[in-house]
Amino acid sequence: MYEKLFLEGTIGKLKLKNRLVMSPMGIGLAELDGSPTQEMIAFYEARAIGGAGLIIPEITRVNDVHGAGMLRQLSVTKDRHIEPLSRLAQAVHKHGTKIFIQLHHPGRETMTSLVGGPVAAPSAIPCNFLKQPTRALEHAEIKELVQQFVAGAVRVQKAGCDGVELHAAHGYLINQFLSPYTNKRDDEYGGSFENRLRFIAEIIAGIRNECGPDFPISVRLSVEEFLSNVGVTDDYIHIQDGVKISMALEKLGIDVINVSCGIYETGSVCVEPVSFPQGWRRDLIKAVKDHVAIPVIAVSVFREPAVGEQFLADGIVDFVALGRAWLADEEWGLKVKEGREKQLCKCISCLRCFESLNENNAVGLPLVCSVNPRLAREQQLGNLAHDSFDHKVAVIGGGAAGMSAARTLALRGIHVTLFEKENTLGGLINIAKMPPHKGAMDWICQYYQNEFDRLNVAVKLNTEATLSVLEEMAPDAVILATGSTPVVPRRIPGVDGENVFGIDRVLSGATGLKDKQVVLIGAGMSGIETAEYLCAAGNSLTIVDMLNKVAPDGNGTNVLDVTGRLAKYGATYMLSHALKEITPDGVILEKMEDHSEIKIPADAVVLSMGYCSNNSLAEELKKKFERVEIIGDALKVDRIEPAIRAGFEAGRCLFIDKPKATSFLTPKEDLENFGKLSLMDNQEGLYLCFLTDPAVIARLLPPPLKPFSMPVVTLSIAHIHNPSFADDYYEAILGVYAMYGKELGLYPLSLVLGGPGAEMAVQLGRDNGSIPKKMGAEFVIRQAGNTVMASVTRRGVQLIEVKLELGETNSPLTGAMYQFPEAGKQTYGGGFYFHFDREPDKEGVSHFTNGALLQNLCEYTYKSWEPGFASLKLRSSIDDPWGELPINTIVGGAYSVNSLLVHKLNLVENLNAEDIVPYLMAGRYDRTAFMETGRK
Repeated sequence: MYEKLFLEGTIGKLKLKNRLVMSPMGIGLAELDGSPTQEMIAFYEARAIGGAGLIIPEITRVNDVHGAGMLRQLSVTKDRHIEPLSRLAQAVHKHGTKIFIQLHHPGRETMTSLVGGPVAAPSAIPCNFLKQPTRALEHAEIKELVQQFVAGAVRVQKAGCDGVELHAAHGYLINQFLSPYTNKRDDEYGGSFENRLRFIAEIIAGIRNECGPDFPISVRLSVEEFLSNVGVTDDYIHIQDGVKISMALEKLGIDVINVSCGIYETGSVCVEPVSFPQGWRRDLIKAVKDHVAIPVIAVSVFREPAVGEQFLADGIVDFVALGRAWLADEEWGLKVKEGREKQLCKCISCLRCFESLNENNAVGLPLVCSVNPRLAREQQLGNLAHDSFDHKVAVIGGGAAGMSAARTLALRGIHVTLFEKENTLGGLINIAKMPPHKGAMDWICQYYQNEFDRLNVAVKLNTEATLSVLEEMAPDAVILATGSTPVVPRRIPGVDGENVFGIDRVLSGATGLKDKQVVLIGAGMSGIETAEYLCAAGNSLTIVDMLNKVAPDGNGTNVLDVTGRLAKYGATYMLSHALKEITPDGVILEKMEDHSEIKIPADAVVLSMGYCSNNSLAEELKKKFERVEIIGDALKVDRIEPAIRAGFEAGRCLFIDKPKATSFLTPKEDLENFGKLSLMDNQEGLYLCFLTDPAVIARLLPPPLKPFSMPVVTLSIAHIHNPSFADDYYEAILGVYAMYGKELGLYPLSLVLGGPGAEMAVQLGRDNGSIPKKMGAEFVIRQAGNTVMASVTRRGVQLIEVKLELGETNSPLTGAMYQFPEAGKQTYGGGFYFHFDREPDKEGVSHFTNGALLQNLCEYTYKSWEPGFASLKLRSSIDDPWGELPINTIVGGAYSVNSLLVHKLNLVENLNAEDIVPYLMAGRYDRTAFMETGRK
């Protein structure tokens, strides 16, 4: 049906199996050193399997000093990146897919926190979006950067990748050189068109010289910066300039041009919100296509294959690039090729992916997608487990969470009946799709309805799931996904008046409000979208909110998109005002600052004050059925992404009998623990840290500790040669960074010891220092040349396996994590420990008592500190769940000789022992202490 999408294509001498390109997007799955993780390889391989002809992964760093664009991004700055990158190339090549690596430098469009100082750009002109201190690159630095781009391309070629792309779009460094808006230099790299082109021209020439004439070079170019949209009057790249640059690049010998537009300051045209229609870039792309002979790649909010097919048929592009569409559905190309278009899970342009990438970047986690809960977890999740027991499940509620759960269960072969009391599926999606430009939301409902037809899900519309109905069905489990209901503040006089409406009634069209004076209470995202709906019907809007900012929890691009149109309608705002009373002819507001009152006339009042969970059936269901799960808004009101994810997780895990998980969170049992000062002189060994899942740290931290902003886990394996309280011993420590108020400290989850002095060290540490220590560990620490290897085994299970190559560390963050140690330096830090006792009462019943949070002060004196590149594996046993903390990415490590002196141990806060004991037992006792001897 879509013949042109699946015709073979060529770029230079490279043949591609079809015309589908996966455009580059940051996903946050690389190691901190810039190597692809197995999770990243699985992510891209899934898209290769899913039909992409060419994959261009995320921005790839060429400079480690001032060239970081993300915390976790690909890098080709060193030869050691070649082998890991080759594994990524091999993974996509297995499926006939080609791969280009996009070479990138952010220039001024990055953060000082990533580069350790002012950001570097052609000229010292800060980005008006990021507003970071900015310096101009020195002439020598520019020459060095040219060579770094070329060296990166050479490494890409050596890794077996099929080509490179130079990122000259979206306001990044090469774009900054090309644009008169950002390039004010007066040397040979600025001023005239030819001078502004010189930087990329030298890069292209260098790559051609080193990689040969047949190695494909692509350039992604912003051919229009759209800066007049944000009030810029200075010269910048207009479409005629973009065409001129494209023609010049063709003469320089590139093989393909990837047309884009915009910079960070006009970000909505780079990563478009839902208001941008499919194909909106057509004229921009055509302007380039009409003036070059080389192939053209372009994105243009392609969501449906017919739009891309038409672009090919009309000669607008040679290759159709999709970005977020591949995030939403990893099999986009395969489904279209096989005639399964109805099965496409289409991107709704909600921008949750980019929003979450920014949110998660700082803690080292990947992005998420509103409609695809598998995104960036392909390897972790694998395939769904088939159910072979003929289970039946009732899903109550046909909103986002319920539909997601029903589909996932059906994919596993479970018999699903979905109850929805309304006459259509979708729940609040049917409201969310009604404001202007939000019609793509209906794709979600269409997708699930098509899936239910395909998977034989029994959908019962206009049917309330009463207890009698459910008892007759006799399901093996019930999933309650009854969503939420609007908040109506009954305390407000007049709230039940005939002139008062909720946004659900407004957006359903039931109110018919037109050409009225309307006051809308609530300037959240739902509120301002409803305001636009009302404005489009000719109403005059005043928008009121207690907060001083419009939609503070909304995506910034979406908020600006909607408020920009509201401004054209003339909508006004009354921020920092609370609703006090509704009258038949208006509202009375109270100013938050001085509590003065003001009356606003209105024909109608619309309430957009949020939602509350609707789970009234829960208790009755739990009395009647063994398995009842509450998901989505019925459990916690949130956005669509967590609702669909909750449905997926419920459907994925139901009826799966997992082996009993070992955990540091154990049943409430107790023995005594005390603490004492101590000196560990001449301890020698490995010290390293990594980033883990912050949710795991949050789950394992005893109250009142809170997670540190970065999910840092520390690990040490050392031989303590001269302790003050025992013979020499070996010790491994697993700890996490934690906060008590504003105080940072290390919370040790577990210590295991071996060697002659281990018994006394354990006894003193536990009884007198409240430290979670265990004996019985076996240690191996060996060095051969610059390679140090260590292994720790306990009760027959190898818990730790470490390799450290002395020299360069995984990440510059390593030194910062340990306060930049060096020989002769002293550093100070603290740790958090928990104390409790177990005491019997007069009846002989023991109780946990005397809970307390303690804090010590430690002094480290370093005799040596040799950094290295670390690799690490952690495993769990039934007694020691060290593998419970996943290694998301390794920060780095070192080999060190030092002395540790504990100065004091202070009481920080008395606690209820019953509350903290479950968090502490696994670090102190094996399962035999819980009557689980395992003897036959």
